[in-house]
Amino acid sequence: MEGRRDPVRQAVGSTGQSAEPGTARQLSELARELQADLTTEALLKHIVMAAVTEVPGAQYAGITLVTGKEFATTVASGELIERIDRMQYETGEGPCLDAARQHKTVRSDDLRAEARWPRFAHQAAGLGVLSVLSFQLFAGDDSFGALNLYATAAAAFGQDSESTGILLASHAALAMTAARTEAGLLTALDSREMIGQAKGILMERYKVTGVQAFGLLVASSQAVNRKLRDIAEHLVATGELLTPPR
Repeated sequence: MEGRRDPVRQAVGSTGQSAEPGTARQLSELARELQADLTTEALLKHIVMAAVTEVPGAQYAGITLVTGKEFATTVASGELIERIDRMQYETGEGPCLDAARQHKTVRSDDLRAEARWPRFAHQAAGLGVLSVLSFQLFAGDDSFGALNLYATAAAAFGQDSESTGILLASHAALAMTAARTEAGLLTALDSREMIGQAKGILMERYKVTGVQAFGLLVASSQAVNRKLRDIAEHLVATGELLTPPR
């Protein structure tokens, strides 16, 4: 649709050209592979490997996740990237922070001449990293992140790098959202089954209704300040309904 904005926006100065057909086909295959991974950890590792392989100019890659005010590099292609990202967290400035916070694509062609993040740029250039390309990766209810690409050469990233990276980040965002949703549903179903078993135990033991049994679980949860699922799991495992210590 004309005028529609992509979920991950291109950096200022981009021409708007799409990735080459061959690259698009490769990323379509990658999208299916990403969907096949069910754990978030496996997805993040796959995304980083794909970024280094598929994005022109990329030598290193890492993923920054932000939860609340906490920043963390969950996956990196090497120790150098962990150090580079840590510099951004410690100085409070840098491309990955801008990409994650502002939900945009951020590019720097030469950190030696970069004025947007003077402290970070000076430190990163001192380690030999000159080019950076960061993409907003995904947004959830309580967390978001960025896919960060690095290179030791100046002007390592071009339009093809941006276009391919945007496609990769979009595929990754969809895959990660699907994985988190599925994990949440599985956890919810597991909790519901555990609570149902605990209710059955109390109904049989005290000859009460399901509503009354659930009330006993809630009362125990409030009395000992533990989650309802924890109360149910303990009851199923030990036969004991937790109560406050005397």
